[in-house]
Amino acid sequence: MFVLRRVTSEGNEMNDCLGERYHKVMQETQKEEFERALKVLDWKLDGIQAQELYGFIIYWTSDQMIHSPLYRKSMYFIMTESGKTFDNITYK
Repeated sequence: MFVLRRVTSEGNEMNDCLGERYHKVMQETQKEEFERALKVLDWKLDGIQAQELYGFIIYWTSDQMIHSPLYRKSMYFIMTESGKTFDNITYK
């Protein structure tokens, strides 16, 4: 079981249960998949959003696919069931 932990620049913490699998799509390394995710969401990025958004975590619930956006000003961690950090996906 994986959890996505987000810590915003204001210090707010949020945790989303990703389940047993997730897909990481990063703008810099997976340009085509990133553009496809934007198209699926029907997002049109303006200049500010385009500068702040650097990827998505995609995961599935019982009835839908969730696209969780990754923004530069926040920190993101994939956590295991036991609470250990599996991956730090904070923008560098």
